Amino acid sequence: MSTRDLWNKYARYFNAEEGFIFPADLPELDFYKQIRKEYPGICLEIGAGSGRLASALQSPSATIALEPSDSMLAGWAESDQKLAIRIQGTGESMPFRTGSFPIVCFPYNGLQCVPEEEIRIGIIQDAYRVTAPGGVFLLEVSPIFARRDSEELTERYCADLPDGTRLLLREKVERKRNPDSIKYHMFYTVIKNRKNTTEKITLDLAVTSRNQVIALLKKTGFCNIIQWGNYDRSPYDDELSPRLLILAGKEK
Repeated sequence: MSTRDLWNKYARYFNAEEGFIFPADLPELDFYKQIRKEYPGICLEIGAGSGRLASALQSPSATIALEPSDSMLAGWAESDQKLAIRIQGTGESMPFRTGSFPIVCFPYNGLQCVPEEEIRIGIIQDAYRVTAPGGVFLLEVSPIFARRDSEELTERYCADLPDGTRLLLREKVERKRNPDSIKYHMFYTVIKNRKNTTEKITLDLAVTSRNQVIALLKKTGFCNIIQWGNYDRSPYDDELSPRLLILAGKEK
């Protein structure tokens, strides 16, 4: 199954979780709002999903939201549609001219959602191409995936949605043969009108270290690399930081 097909299938559950089940990550939203104040030029968001960060990335300059999934693009709220120009496309072959964007961002572990290494490399290379001279590329990954062990099938939540549907998630984590990836087998059960339907979604996420990401960025041509360990811009710590946020520059 292609990444696009996977996210077309996964979109309804992901959007339910982000929109209703899990509370908004206010530190994350504040982080991207501040970034846009510091870099107010036209912005490209790679992997924009259903517009989860549309309000945070809003600026007097345009925001271009690039997303490969039809279902994700169809899930944008009308209010968010006014905040960005939505374009369907993939990160490794972006339909933009070289040097188009003063700021390019790839939030929310999007790079690790691409299991194929050659495609991840292609995304970084094309991000460099479309970043304007003197511009910046902002990337978020989670090296802590490398410490995640296998887990037996466990119920994660059972939640009621606004349309009267109840959604149950059971998840199994698989970490076996390939040390460079981790699989999340998610079993979503939709309960409505006393009828149950279950669908399995498997996310194969890439495991990557800070050193690997930094080396790839430098090899591609990015420079002046800044690293943070969380949305409060605290220094990155291999053991304690929940995520890795990287701001990389492109020479003028």
